[in-house]
Amino acid sequence: MLNNNALRQLDLQDVVVFLYLYQYKSARRTAELLSISQPTVSYCLKRLRSCFHDVLFDVDHGSLVATPKADTIEPYLRTVIDAVNHCAEIQDGLLPAPTRPVIRVCAPEYFELMMLPDTLEIFMKQGSQASLIVERLGRELPIERLLAGEIDLAVGFGPGYHRLHPSLEWESILSDTFVCLSASRRLPTMERVTLDEFCDMQHVFPTPWISERNMIDGWLEQLGRTRCIVARANTYQACLNIVAKLPVMLTLPRRLTSYLSIPSEVEIYEAPFGFPTFTLDVVWATQSERNSEVRKMRTLLNDIARTKLVAIENVSHS
Repeated sequence: MLNNNALRQLDLQDVVVFLYLYQYKSARRTAELLSISQPTVSYCLKRLRSCFHDVLFDVDHGSLVATPKADTIEPYLRTVIDAVNHCAEIQDGLLPAPTRPVIRVCAPEYFELMMLPDTLEIFMKQGSQASLIVERLGRELPIERLLAGEIDLAVGFGPGYHRLHPSLEWESILSDTFVCLSASRRLPTMERVTLDEFCDMQHVFPTPWISERNMIDGWLEQLGRTRCIVARANTYQACLNIVAKLPVMLTLPRRLTSYLSIPSEVEIYEAPFGFPTFTLDVVWATQSERNSEVRKMRTLLNDIARTKLVAIENVSHS
């Protein structure tokens, strides 16, 4: 039945480990998902390499990269597991719950407020079988997790605000500016605050991503200026609620004004001249180009961003 004695050493767990390594590019992630130890994963991979006379996976910057032979045998081994599952279906007379592909995105609150609802709406209309999991963006882009295949896409602010890696690709999908919000009567009734007025105000700072520094205070530092931050909150809306009660200022991305509940007593001002602008960037590992679901997600995010840009331009010209 088997062409050589080496193949008799394999069991189904070895084949499943191979398929998980192939999909997730990470021994650690494979061990977590299969609830087995990493030494067990290593032992299974050792037997697979012996049976197929190939290393099957090379290590590149912490991520497993399939060899040409692994690419060749993967469809056949997947068919083996599918066939065994089909046998179980016939025996039990029940269809198992389908396994949904999962797309993992690491992103700030900005993305969740402005793009996540549209993304899920299109997913549902298209009948996509993928599940979307969004994690909060941390102090830095999750470079190692991107390279290991544990995160499919990261969304951050740019250009150039995050440290990148030669094995990562990125593109800017939209740009934005800032506005200043306050209910303080100290500010004159004009459309734009001056740099002096901005620095004289006390500020609340939203931390929808975890960071010690931000582009605004970096810009002020270059000018030899500072601002006084009296409170930090986890969300933009929490800061807005503070602004409505206290004589403080909040600096908010302009596009988010349509997605938040701005109290009626809060006024919106243009930021001082020369204020920083930023882009929303999508970052992914080069090897994820093989994943069709990830490619679809990137295309979808670009389409949504273009749609929002066109809508804003139409409003500004009407």
